[in-house]
Amino acid sequence: MYVDLSFRLTSNASISADHGYHLYSALSRALPLFHQNNEIGIHPIRGRHIGNRQIALIPESNLVLRVPVNQTRELLNLSGQVIQIRKTEVLIGVPQTNALDTQTHLRSRLVVIKISGLDAAQLNREVFSHAVRKQLTACDVSSQVRVNPGKRRTLRIRDKEIVGYEVILTNLDFEDSLKIQNHGIGGRRHMGCGLFIPLQLRQK
Repeated sequence: MYVDLSFRLTSNASISADHGYHLYSALSRALPLFHQNNEIGIHPIRGRHIGNRQIALIPESNLVLRVPVNQTRELLNLSGQVIQIRKTEVLIGVPQTNALDTQTHLRSRLVVIKISGLDAAQLNREVFSHAVRKQLTACDVSSQVRVNPGKRRTLRIRDKEIVGYEVILTNLDFEDSLKIQNHGIGGRRHMGCGLFIPLQLRQK
């Protein structure tokens, strides 16, 4: 079983809107557990877009980690630490623990799925939806769940761009909603990909 561990963030400077890789790197330097354990999901940080692919932190800007319940204690050591996301120093505050909210509509800002033999140009919505459906079937999620790919998005890792799509899942029951939030879809959970939240809490 997973929970979301939410730490308040404070900084006087902006961070990159595409910060998944840099946030993961900063957290790995602060706590080796991140580098050792790929079960930990790191949600994208919410913020106010200020242009030039930058976001300013707002009162709702939190570091949200989706973690197994038995690992929450070790992650409390992040509280009070200052991490550096590229050139920006960010102070991590005291966390709250939140149970997963089993809504019927879930959204992930970016899902990336490695499909053998396909390059980015060939990854259209139809091919991608089929790959998502295969992963849902493998997790024993009902075929009645509707897969709705949204915007095509990218994740930058050093000089490489990983391509995927926003995904909205609808017509979920309690059990399937919990499965998807626990397991996610696709890879790069530690860089903000494939993590689902209730649609009404959507992030830009």
